Parts: sequence; C-alpha cells; structure tokens
Amino acid sequence: MRIALLLYFLLNGFSCFAQDWTFYGLFPAISQSGNITKKLQYNLYFSSTIDAFRQTVETKEYPATALQYYIQPSLTYKVLPNIQVGLGYAYVKHNLFGLHVNENRLWAQVVATHDVPMLGQTKLSHRLRYEERYPLNMQTSQWSYATLLRYQVGFTLPLYDPGLKTKGFYASASNEIFLCLTGAKNSPISSKNAFYGENWLYGGAGYNTGKFGKIELGYMYQNLIRNSKQDHRYLHLLQISWVGSFDLSDIGVWLYTP
Repeated sequence: MRIALLLYFLLNGFSCFAQDWTFYGLFPAISQSGNITKKLQYNLYFSSTIDAFRQTVETKEYPATALQYYIQPSLTYKVLPNIQVGLGYAYVKHNLFGLHVNENRLWAQVVATHDVPMLGQTKLSHRLRYEERYPLNMQTSQWSYATLLRYQVGFTLPLYDPGLKTKGFYASASNEIFLCLTGAKNSPISSKNAFYGENWLYGGAGYNTGKFGKIELGYMYQNLIRNSKQDHRYLHLLQISWVGSFDLSDIGVWLYTP
C-alpha cells in the first residue's frame, strides 16, 4: 500500500511540472522531382506547419499562425535500383509562439526500398539521414549548432495493379524518429536536451493521376520533447500533399537534337 501511494504521488508530482501543449492544424506540402540523368535526380520540397486554431493554454493565448515554413532542394544518386544516396540543404523559418528562428540545414542520407511479397504490391522504404542544423535566434542574434540522426520507415500499398495501370488509389504510412547527437541551446529544436527528441507518425491515402503526379491526404501526429523536463508539444495535423515529377533529361534531348 505504501509503495502504491508513493508511486501515485511521484506520478502526480511529475505531471505538475510537465507543461504539455496540444495543437491542431494543417501540413500542406509540395514535392517536385525529376531526372537529370538516368541515375541523378533532383528534388524541390516545400511545406508549412500551420496552427489552425486560436486557443488559451494556462492563461496564455496562442493565436492561429504558421509555425514553420520549410524549403528544401536536394540531389539523389541511384547506386542500385533499390538504393539511393542523397545530399540536401534546407532553409526553415520558425515562428513558434513568439520565438522567431531562421535555420539552415545540411544533410546526407541513404534510402533503401524493397518489396514485401506477403503483402501483395506493398513496398517498404527505409531512410537514414544525418543532419546538421544552424539555427539563428532572431531576438538575440545568436547562432547555435545541432546534429541529428533521423530514421524513417514507411510503406506504400497500391490499390491497383501498377503493371496494368498508371492511375489509381494507394495507401501509405510512415514513422520517423529523431535522435539528437549534439544539441542547440537557443533554438526551437525540440531534442536539444533529449536524445530521443521527436517522433512523427503518418497515415494517409492518395491517388496517382499518372501524368500530373500524386495527390495525397492523411493524418500526421508529431510528438516533440521540448526540453530535459520531458515537456511535450503534440501536433495533430491534416497533411495535404502533391508529389509531381518532371524529367529534365527530355529538355537535354530537345536542346541537343538537330
């Protein structure tokens, strides 16, 4: 009985110190890629995280606003048919409830995909990314530095036969973890004082239009540990994305063909 009471008071004590925030919003994204050569590909990615509802938490008001703007160009090289390596840069503009931070990121990654025969046409993908972040606090004009390791596993299940059709519905899901190797001291990086700092869980469905790319709608759940006290920020987001492709090699053929 004494042990049970002790656990009760400990758990309630921790909940008193924790300051968990929960917000609801939108996550629109555009991904545009294409072939430069048979093995080299470019990608341009744009997204925004939007807090869609105004609310008051612990007497403090949080207005509806865009929390983040994200722009990312990158290059990938196909080492094998199912293995790609990539390099990229990202510019991120944060507005986290009054904390304004502009951030530069450099990253390198490897992506491997494979079929899962027992699940029909399902394809499983694994992405491992090493990332360096250079956030600038706009209020203090102070730079920070952080390195992260990110691992994402995801799957795509066509609800049609890709061997017979180029158009149709599909389902997708993914989970990504963020591990902080070295942390920043004055930035919105949630994992600055926690090794396991973020987890992004996603599930959705889309339609492959063929020529005009893929349109997808899904639910994104982001769990971010804000500091060493294990305070969390939960984001429940409706993700709307368009994924298109454009083959630059066609332009090269047009330019160099008499």
